[in-house]
Amino acid sequence: MQNTQETPPKASILPEKLFLVIKWVVFALIFIILFKTLQQKQESIDSLIREFRGIFFQENSYKLIFVILLIFLNWGFEAKKWQILARKIENITFVNAYQSVLIGLTLGFVSPANLGDFAGRLMKLKSKNRSEGIGSILLGNGIQFYVSILFGVIAYTIIFAKNISIFDQIIFCLLIFTLIFGIIVFTFRDKITLFLSNFQWIKRYENHLKALTEFDLREFRTVFFWSILRYLTFSLQFVIVLIIFQINIPLFELWAISCLVLLFKTIIPPINFLSDLGVREFSALHFFSLYSVQTSPVVTATFFLWSINILLPVIVGGFLFLKSK
Repeated sequence: MQNTQETPPKASILPEKLFLVIKWVVFALIFIILFKTLQQKQESIDSLIREFRGIFFQENSYKLIFVILLIFLNWGFEAKKWQILARKIENITFVNAYQSVLIGLTLGFVSPANLGDFAGRLMKLKSKNRSEGIGSILLGNGIQFYVSILFGVIAYTIIFAKNISIFDQIIFCLLIFTLIFGIIVFTFRDKITLFLSNFQWIKRYENHLKALTEFDLREFRTVFFWSILRYLTFSLQFVIVLIIFQINIPLFELWAISCLVLLFKTIIPPINFLSDLGVREFSALHFFSLYSVQTSPVVTATFFLWSINILLPVIVGGFLFLKSK
């Protein structure tokens, strides 16, 4: 009797083996970059250890535990956003969305301009049309960007009494313009998409532009809601860390400065995650200089927040990427 079972072609094994090699190369690259990053920030690590010796007592231990718990909420809210945005392509579970976000964070860590984030998020999708997810990712990033601009305007309004520089006043005016421009784009998104489709070089990105028109007002509101929750979680983390490191200024103004640091991190595109850390430190020093705060605790607090919110999830995402199929 003839065997009817088909033997899978040997060629199909190659992509799997190739992917396995790529995974191990990327995994090794992640830890090489992490090691070099920590080497370059040795001074910040030493400062962090010295600061902890002075501030680590029982009262602060509860605050530190709360800050660490907020890490899961921070990336959990981002995962919820991605789960909602991915529905136009396929339904994914919250767990898969969470893993996708962490893998994207990891691949973004080892790629220029955070481009690996797109690949990481799309990896968990099984649909043949997963390329359409690029538009959904851009839409989610755009809404999060808008939220940062909105809270940046609020934060600037709070600290205007500190006689901020001409540079900051120009930034404030540009932020107001961006908010208005965002409302216009959202209101006329159908007409804008139709207009852009007339250009030949835009047509190749037509699948990505679909996300602007496929999501209705209710879905926009939902994504906007989760974006605000994520923003408030991160800014709360920052405030608590600054309090732990004994940066003593009025609480409301402390929150405003944390929003402005997040604003500059948002509007200055990072080359990689290390440059992102530099933007955080520079902007923090700029705004805290209005209050004559010592620079050492500010830099240390910024580095600590970056370490727990970026480095730790990147390591977890690295192991998830290694296990991915």
